[in-house]
Amino acid sequence: MHILQWLSTDEYKQKVISKILVEGAILQFILSFVMIAVYLYTDMEPLFLLLIPFAVFLFYSLARYIFSGIEFANVFTADEIKAAKKRNLLSSIAFCVGMSLLSILMGRSMLDSVMVPLIAGILWFVMNSISLRKSVQKNADL
Repeated sequence: MHILQWLSTDEYKQKVISKILVEGAILQFILSFVMIAVYLYTDMEPLFLLLIPFAVFLFYSLARYIFSGIEFANVFTADEIKAAKKRNLLSSIAFCVGMSLLSILMGRSMLDSVMVPLIAGILWFVMNSISLRKSVQKNADL
């Protein structure tokens, strides 16, 4: 059993995800050497230099996954597209409400309890919408 089985049961999707993760890891590896050189020749903060390759790996992998069009493999008809859009909206709203309630229970300020989950929910909705659009285009090409 390997780790990609936790992500998906679809063999094609596992293959694409592993390719994306390997590309991100190679990019992170190369960027780590660049950051070592930057550290040796400048007086930049080491923690900041360590965060850059990690952040690049996360954002690269996430962007590649979103734009790959593999998230919604079973969406072909207009009714399925409409249902997927509705699920995306409802999951984003549920995330916003849940995170807001947790933030309020943790004693955060009202502004933080509403705005941070709202921004995260909007980003989640936009990412899922882009992924859905790319998936529909990919499915139509098949």
